[in-house]
Amino acid sequence: MSLLSNQRVSSGRILVVDDDESARELIVSSLRADGHDVESSSNGLEALRLVVRQWYDLIVSDLKMPGLDGPNLYSEITRRWPTGRPHVLFVSACGATSEYDGFLKVIRAPVLAKPFKVRDLRRAIRRML
Repeated sequence: MSLLSNQRVSSGRILVVDDDESARELIVSSLRADGHDVESSSNGLEALRLVVRQWYDLIVSDLKMPGLDGPNLYSEITRRWPTGRPHVLFVSACGATSEYDGFLKVIRAPVLAKPFKVRDLRRAIRRML
C-alpha cells in the first residue's frame, strides 16, 4: 500500500477505528496526508466516547474487533443519533465478510477488504464525503 497520491479529496473530520495498529496507522497517515482532520481509536468503546464528544463526517471502522465490534458501534451510533449520524466505511480482513453479510446487506455500508490499496481507500472516502 502506497501513501503516494496525485488525487486530492475534499477534507473532512474522520474517525478511524481499528484494533490492528499497523492498519490504523496506515489509514490515519494516508488520510492526514490528504488534508483530513483525523482521530483514531483502537476499539469500539473508545470510539463511541469520541463520537459522543465530537462530530465526525465519516467513521472508518474495522468490522471485527474485541469488545464493541464495528456492527455494534454502528448500531449504538444509530440508536443515539437516528437521523443525523456520520457516514461509515467498514474495513475488514474477514474473508468476504461472511459472518457480517446480513448486517452489511441491511445497512448498505461500503466495505474495503484488507489488505486494500490506499488509492481504493481514497476513492471510497472521496465518494462518501
